[in-house]
Order: sequence, then C-alpha cells, then structure tokens
Amino acid sequence: MPPASSVRARIEQIDRRNVISAGSTGLIEHLPCGNVRKCVYSDRDYEVCLRDLEREFRVYQKLPQHDRLLQLIRYSPEEGLVLHDLKPENFLLDSNSRLKIIDFSGSSFDGIVGSAIESTRFFLPRPLKEPPAVRTDLFALGSTISEIMTSRPPYDDLSDDEVEARYSQQIFPSVQELPCGQLIMDCWRCEVQTAEEAMKRLKAELESALAASDPASSCRSSPPTTRP
Repeated sequence: MPPASSVRARIEQIDRRNVISAGSTGLIEHLPCGNVRKCVYSDRDYEVCLRDLEREFRVYQKLPQHDRLLQLIRYSPEEGLVLHDLKPENFLLDSNSRLKIIDFSGSSFDGIVGSAIESTRFFLPRPLKEPPAVRTDLFALGSTISEIMTSRPPYDDLSDDEVEARYSQQIFPSVQELPCGQLIMDCWRCEVQTAEEAMKRLKAELESALAASDPASSCRSSPPTTRP
C-alpha cells in the first residue's frame, strides 16, 4: 500500500487539464497513451478512499468487457452488483466508440454495501436509510436514457428541491415523443424489473423508431399499387 505522502505528491502533479471526471473517491485522469487513471484524494480519509478504489478494481476484474451498457450491468445474485451512481457522466467512449463505465468505487458488490448515492435527477425517492438496489439503478437508467435522448438531464431547469418534490409525487418530465419514451417512463415508475428486460425493450423500441424514420423502410413494407 503506497503511503499517503506519495499519493498526495501524485495528486499534486496531475495536470488539471487532463482531469475528465471526479467523484467522492478521487480524480479520473486522461493519460497521453489514451488510458485513464484514478488517483485518490490526498485531503480525505486515505484508508476509506483506498478501500473504495480496491472495491472498484474488483468490479472491473469480475465484470466482462462489453460495450453494451445493459449487458455489462447484469443484475443477479451471481454478479452481486448495484452501481449506486448510474448516469451519463460516468460513461466514456474510447477511440472505437466502445462504452467504458467508470466510478464503481461506491458501488455495492459481493454483499458489501457501497458508499455512493445517486444524483438528484437520477435518485429514486425513498428514505435515505434505504440502500440502493436494482430498482434504484433502473430508475437512474430511465434518467440516463432520457439525458442521452435529449442531451439534457431531466428537469435541468429546476432546482434540486423542486426535482425531489416532483419525483416524490410521481411527476416526471414528458417523454412521450422521445425514442424509448415508454421505457423511460416505466423505469421511473419502477415497472421495469431487470436490466435484461430493459435491454430487450430498448432494442425493440430503437428499432421501431429507426424504422419509422426511414422512408425507404416504409416503401419496402408497402404493398405494390396497380393502376385501374
């Protein structure tokens, strides 16, 4: 285990222009070789930060490498993973547009409850003492898909308090006109039970939306007409 002094020196050497994200545990640095590296904060509880970082390493070691979010995140007793902080900010794309998820340090894994919690617009209303679970990640998935489709977080024009109040009353942004709008709403209403279910619906709804927007597709599916 490196001493806290060496960690502090490493943090101080980071070029802040290369920092692409930051969380409760440390900074994510983009290296010249194209990789990313997380450095724990030097001014916080070093043991706690290091513990979270070690948990994150175990998650990366166990999960398969896959560029499809919902196949990477499999909710099952065997995997034992709840992300806690699912949001687009924690997604990276490499040079081949493959998805990389970051910041597992606060996740629940192998029976150990993590320390992270969702951001306001990704937070399923519940008592704060209630730990994150599959349904809280799936609620956050709804907000994640919404932000991807609109390029804006849900209710980004409202304060956090206003968002919490609306979510608590089951009042969500209108997503009816969005691709996958029904899936988004069902995630918010906790009517989606598993990531596998979400994946199947996401694929089907995207294919339907693409087909509807492709004039050639509608021409191919239309029966030939004959002149009288």
